[in-house]
Amino acid sequence: MGGSLRWGLAAALAIASGAVAQPAAAPSLMAMQPVATGQWSLRSPGSAEAARESCIADTAVLFRLRLRAAQCSRFVIEDTPRIATVHYTCPGAGHVRTTIHVDTPRALRIESEGIVDGMPFADAFEARRVGSCGGRGR
Repeated sequence: MGGSLRWGLAAALAIASGAVAQPAAAPSLMAMQPVATGQWSLRSPGSAEAARESCIADTAVLFRLRLRAAQCSRFVIEDTPRIATVHYTCPGAGHVRTTIHVDTPRALRIESEGIVDGMPFADAFEARRVGSCGGRGR
C-alpha cells in the first residue's frame, strides 16, 4: 500500500472515530435550544408515584438521567427542531440511548433505554419546567 493511500486511510479513520467520540458535555442540539434551565418536574406517564423535581442547570443532563457521573462519549442520531436522539457510551458503566420530544420549551417527553452496570432498563418521563431554581415561581 502506498504511503499517501495509507495516510488517507488513517486520516479517514481518525475523522470517523472523532465523530463518534465527542465529549459528552457538548450538545448544542436544535431541539434543546429553546428549552430553559430551571426547576423541572419529571414523572412516569400513568404512574401513581409523585413527580421528582430537580434543578437543571444544563439541559444536556436530561439525556443522561442515568449514568450522570460516568465519563461518556456521545453520538447524535437525530437532531431536528422538535426531536433529538443521542446515544452515550460510558466504558465500564454502560450505554444509554435517549430521545427527547420537545412539545413546548416547558414540556418534554423523554424516552431512554440502555444498559447500566450490566442491567437493561427502559424509562419514560413527562418533564415540565415548573420555575426557576431556588424558587417556586412560574
